[in-house]
Amino acid sequence: MLFNSVFFLTVFLPITLAGWYLLQQFRNPAYAKVFLIGMSLWFYGYYNVSYLWILLASMGFNYVLSVFFERVRNRVGRKTLLGVGITGNIGLLLYFKYFNFFIDNCNYLLHTNISIEKIALPLGISFFTFQQLSYVIERYFRRVEHTGILNYCCFISFFPQLIAGPIVLYQEFVPQLLERKMRKPSAEALYDGFTLFILGLAKKVLLADTLAILVNAEFNNIAYLDAPSAWAALIFYVFELYFDFSGYCDMARGIGRMFGFELPENFNAPMKASSVKDFWRRWHMTLSRFLSSYIYIPLGGNRKGKARQCVNLFVVFLVSGIWHGANWTFIVWGCMHGLAVVWETLFPRLRFKWEKLNILVTNFFLACSWAVFRCDTMEQALLFWKKLFAGGNTGMFFGICNTLQFAENYPFRKALEMLAPQYLNLFYAGNYLVLLLICILLVRGKKAEEWIQTKGKTAMGAFCMATLFMWSYISLSQVSTFLYFNF
Repeated sequence: MLFNSVFFLTVFLPITLAGWYLLQQFRNPAYAKVFLIGMSLWFYGYYNVSYLWILLASMGFNYVLSVFFERVRNRVGRKTLLGVGITGNIGLLLYFKYFNFFIDNCNYLLHTNISIEKIALPLGISFFTFQQLSYVIERYFRRVEHTGILNYCCFISFFPQLIAGPIVLYQEFVPQLLERKMRKPSAEALYDGFTLFILGLAKKVLLADTLAILVNAEFNNIAYLDAPSAWAALIFYVFELYFDFSGYCDMARGIGRMFGFELPENFNAPMKASSVKDFWRRWHMTLSRFLSSYIYIPLGGNRKGKARQCVNLFVVFLVSGIWHGANWTFIVWGCMHGLAVVWETLFPRLRFKWEKLNILVTNFFLACSWAVFRCDTMEQALLFWKKLFAGGNTGMFFGICNTLQFAENYPFRKALEMLAPQYLNLFYAGNYLVLLLICILLVRGKKAEEWIQTKGKTAMGAFCMATLFMWSYISLSQVSTFLYFNF
């Protein structure tokens, strides 16, 4: 089920909210928890019910491990349980996400012809697997306690964060679930949550989906691009990815607040990063936290000398690339970021005096790496890079801007077609520049929650929210999925 769908907004969310708070009025909170788990499973299984059994099996496996951790006291037994937990969770991920990739590469390298049926990738498997893996590791180190089955299922299956994050830790969610204040809705939390949801919805529907019109068209026709059009498509893709994923996370956090939960922040103005290290402190922050806590630090972090630190950093970003998908483009993208962070670690003083220049250079590198991330094959990525730096100028820029035909500019477009068709190319180029300016202003401006606190509760802020919601709702006819569902 998608957040940006009529069914979710008009049926699922109202019913789930009402049921959650009505059932909280019973003395026994188990009724509300069972209801929330049931609705979350419906949300997950709505797209493909067969995926539901994978999620249930994964939750059952990890909960049983937690039970054994409670009973086993000796070190060898606990280490064995940890090994079983890591193997089981990573094995599930490897099978569903990477087995076909492994077979394809074996066929290529060994000149074999192994043929297997394509394994479908269950939605959100990367997210709920990492979330449960963190719980298993924390249980091994006795940093979190065993909890009841209902609390655990609520923690893992809570629908806002189930499919695309943020990656929530046990200690961030379950203590909130157990607080008695959860039993009554807060008008302030509902307003803040709905406002944050609206801002995320607008990011996705009005910006990301609009930018995707041009991006999808041009990345499917890389061979025909020149340098200006390639850069135009790439810049729009960078913004599309940011508004799509940060919009989802804003919606997830907004829904969480409506239910009384404070989910962790996943973005902190990543376009303002002045280095690649700084970027990863701001982008997909819960993934960075997971990789740091469970890979970088256990490998030794920065405690075993500079050379070992650089190796550890590279491994972390290699894992990050692999986590994002079973494709060499993701692996190369991860290696690029790993090498950049290693460079910054070895030569921390090789920076410009002007911070804005550091930000510009960082974003230039990030854009070049996102080109690899977006392409389906390395051959496409190399061709796209060639277009960026040696594509010439054939006037293709105006041609790709012509793809920006959407409902909002329809009256002006039709008027020009009838009265002054010679200016249509300039009109489309103007559309591109207006969208680009809006994107730049938004990524350089206040974060969504800062805006809510300063202006969102005024009469003008409420009017803006109502307008954005209606505009987004009307635009739901062109519903599209979220990019990070693929990862």
